[in-house]
Amino acid sequence: MVAQPHYAYEQSVLANAMGARQPNLAPVHGFHHAQVVGTYDHEQAERLMGKYLTCSGIHLPPDPSPRSLTGDAKRFWEQARREANEEYHDDKLAQKTAWKALRLFFRSEGRQYIWRPAMPRPGHGPITHIGQTGDLVYLGPCVEFTYIDGDALLHFCRFEDGFPAPLYWSDPYKCLYVFPGLDAFAAPCEAPDRWSSEATMFQRWAQRPPQCARDISTPDTNVQLFGNMDTLVYRSDKWHDPNDDQRTMNGSQEYIHQFGDGVGTWLGPSYGQNHVPAAIVITGGCLDVEERGIIH
Repeated sequence: MVAQPHYAYEQSVLANAMGARQPNLAPVHGFHHAQVVGTYDHEQAERLMGKYLTCSGIHLPPDPSPRSLTGDAKRFWEQARREANEEYHDDKLAQKTAWKALRLFFRSEGRQYIWRPAMPRPGHGPITHIGQTGDLVYLGPCVEFTYIDGDALLHFCRFEDGFPAPLYWSDPYKCLYVFPGLDAFAAPCEAPDRWSSEATMFQRWAQRPPQCARDISTPDTNVQLFGNMDTLVYRSDKWHDPNDDQRTMNGSQEYIHQFGDGVGTWLGPSYGQNHVPAAIVITGGCLDVEERGIIH
């Protein structure tokens, strides 16, 4: 089943199991200061050079033919595809979403698919704490993300135009972070360390050297596993001249990335009338960032 699109963040707790790697658990309090290189003209990230051999097979095998499905599994897949397609308006994306949902809720035993959810029901997922993130790479503003919850519902979450939702990458923890409401450009611009691994990755990502580093204060908060991440939409000026408005990057290219299995969606406590989460952490599986973009 696919939930109707909504643009306010739910307060109900959702959950996912699929072996998502938990974010850093440092038991600290207050604000955590991280240097962000390239925030004025862009950012950094270090390419994964075979550190995780189990993740070397990024190019996953194609999904099987839906003709192989029967009974409840076939009906589940067809409904998930149909309802996802109503929102994505892209049948290729919708089919991949349907197969991901099927793998989360059905187990293959020979030629049969047995209903066996791999995610706990909403409200029973693990909770953890955002600790030190280390230096981060600013990839651009987050526009929208979708996730599948423990009730097999696909949730669409979109930020209003102009609302700050900076998207960052932490290479040491293999995490994507979104900090809604954070003014990522309040601190003064400083000269970046051009020899750092972050600066090197930023240059790979953006195809130009970083020209600015800033301090940011990341929220000290718990996050809870809400579901399995499906897609992320973000704006970026990579491979082009820097956008004059780094906060919104209006006019820059929008990219949509569909995640592989095992990538979790961790959300912090919500605030405000629209229940915007204090933090969004995306991690797990073989998630990585390279010069070609977000992978897995």
